[in-house]
Amino acid sequence: MKCVNCHTELPDHARFCLQCGAPQPEEPSAPEQEIHPLIDLQGNVSKQLTAEFFRLLNRKIAEEQPGAEEQAYTELLYESGFRDLLHRREAQLADELRYLQEQGTPVDRQNARVENHLEELTDYFLIHYAQELNPIPLPQEMLRHQGPGAEDHPLEALIFDYLDFAGEPDETVYTDFIKMPVQKLRNAGQFFLQPERRDERIFFICDQSLLGSCKEGFAMTERGLYWKAQLQTPQHILYEHLREVKREKDWLLIDGAFFNINLRFNIKMLKLLKRLQQRFRAGKK
Repeated sequence: MKCVNCHTELPDHARFCLQCGAPQPEEPSAPEQEIHPLIDLQGNVSKQLTAEFFRLLNRKIAEEQPGAEEQAYTELLYESGFRDLLHRREAQLADELRYLQEQGTPVDRQNARVENHLEELTDYFLIHYAQELNPIPLPQEMLRHQGPGAEDHPLEALIFDYLDFAGEPDETVYTDFIKMPVQKLRNAGQFFLQPERRDERIFFICDQSLLGSCKEGFAMTERGLYWKAQLQTPQHILYEHLREVKREKDWLLIDGAFFNINLRFNIKMLKLLKRLQQRFRAGKK
């Protein structure tokens, strides 16, 4: 950005020139993009929902179950009778969407209901029906956090059910910080666990250091994830500010920052962070 008067280089969004003091024109605000409904209620709703279900299911298989064959999941969906359940849930959702439309519910909230419905259905199929097909096992406890009222479940319970530390016997996890060795606690605080608020509740600290010093590791609090990998700078992300989490080969990129424990744990963290992103965007804590 340059000053309109003296052409001095200025920081973005500067209101006055730092050199000559001339006021700078305000940038025009970007026009709001029109939000379109995911499902056209005037069309074949069942067909649209089925297409969206399979699109999301195939994306999850590719992202969460590397090496799995999509065809095997499709065959299981029909053989298991899940397709009948899918049709019943589609009919229920169609009625709910029509009601929301009649009540004048904003399109973004209608779309959020569709997305949440499909997220829960695909997870239910993958975790409850397709466990034997999954190269990466997913804990059944994830399904506790589905259905009405799930967004009000305690955040700590959600985190521990998703991460399933009982299935990670090689990980050193501390939840009782009185019993945690003092030097390890100090190292965690010095090297990666530095919450923005003094009263921020810490749920756990996981020591990932080779010699057990807790100079590398990760921790989760009521507000965010804090971590440091070996030879990497410390990182943290607050759930409400999380923009993107994705699997890149065997590790994760969390808003572009490297995170890696092991592939199985990374997949569980991937699903957890996406769930937290959804929860905090909806205004739940």
